[in-house]
Amino acid sequence: MKKSKYDIWIGAINLINCLLFIASWFAIFGADFTTRVAMFFYLFAWIGVIINAIAVVQSHNLQISLVGPILGVVGNALYGFTAVLALPAVIVNIVSAFFIFMQHVNHFKTK
Repeated sequence: MKKSKYDIWIGAINLINCLLFIASWFAIFGADFTTRVAMFFYLFAWIGVIINAIAVVQSHNLQISLVGPILGVVGNALYGFTAVLALPAVIVNIVSAFFIFMQHVNHFKTK
């Protein structure tokens, strides 16, 4: 079975982003949400989008299932567009990390 050596790290980054998105709620409600703090959270969200987009291409080339990286792009982009969507972003990123850690061969392309 083909495996990408970066998928473990990408799944870990998605889980770290979940923790950051949850921490952003406390920064927002704690009235500490300045522009500098907001840029920190948005920067990690957009880095997650870029890394997951690279993972989509890499998984496609290795004929691995694309579900996890695509959900990672969607989950990080949800938060990247607006912090109001932090809860759906956390849920989608957790599901994304689950599928990335499973990492199985795409059976439709191998036949």
